[in-house]
Amino acid sequence: MANFFNKTDYDSYTIQAFSLSEKAAIASSDHQRAESSMRMNTPTKDVHTEKSLFQFDPNTLDQKGWMKLGFTEKQVKVLHNFRDKGGKFYKKEDLAKIYSISLAEYKRLENFIAISPTFTQKQTQDRLENRASISNNDSGKKNLFITIDINTGDTTAFMILKGIGSTLSKRIVKYRESLGGFVSIEQIKEVYGLPSETFEAILPNLKISPQASVAKLDINQLDVRSLSQHPYISFKQATAIVNYRNQHGRFQNLIDLKKVLLLDDDFLRKLAPYLTF
Repeated sequence: MANFFNKTDYDSYTIQAFSLSEKAAIASSDHQRAESSMRMNTPTKDVHTEKSLFQFDPNTLDQKGWMKLGFTEKQVKVLHNFRDKGGKFYKKEDLAKIYSISLAEYKRLENFIAISPTFTQKQTQDRLENRASISNNDSGKKNLFITIDINTGDTTAFMILKGIGSTLSKRIVKYRESLGGFVSIEQIKEVYGLPSETFEAILPNLKISPQASVAKLDINQLDVRSLSQHPYISFKQATAIVNYRNQHGRFQNLIDLKKVLLLDDDFLRKLAPYLTF
């Protein structure tokens, strides 16, 4: 009826057509509908705005815990993907390497991160094993049979290798961190200032775990600045990616990403292991 009468007509109609008890029932029903409408039109609280801080271990925290800290479901998915593929947080700063987490978010949580001794002990043990394998032959040359996992070795471990000094060892580790982890031994050749002959000399000493995992780039969420921080993505390419995404919507796969004119097959091949859609 409300669609065919204005308020004045409606009030007059109810007075003539209904008893007092019936009108009371109608008024009650109208009140209930009004309350229901108000509830429907009232914005629900965003659970992510009700952030709470507490001590946590990023290696074991579940989805509910991440959400309580204020992370979105997509951020939690990236974190869990990293862990599911064998990724570990050995120190607080490792959390800041996850591309879906901004520096501001890391700073907010920094004092509440508590890494379990189990993980730090494992990292220490790996370092000790690398160092324990060092031996010199009679000529004083470094042992050619040392093997170093390029995703877990620290600067000290890389300095064991012939031709790798303090500067190059730091560059290797820094490049690994900026990539989000190595997916191939060949990527060591990309380290700035590393001579090709040095790479060939140390190649037999390098290994990479089959379970190696890398930090993923959410190509549908990251802005230009965040994307361009990855060594494989220039600022110009990052701008093209974001502009295309804004115009055409989310990327579903590599085929969609290939539609961006500035991205060629070689670029996509190198970047593919670091992407999540």
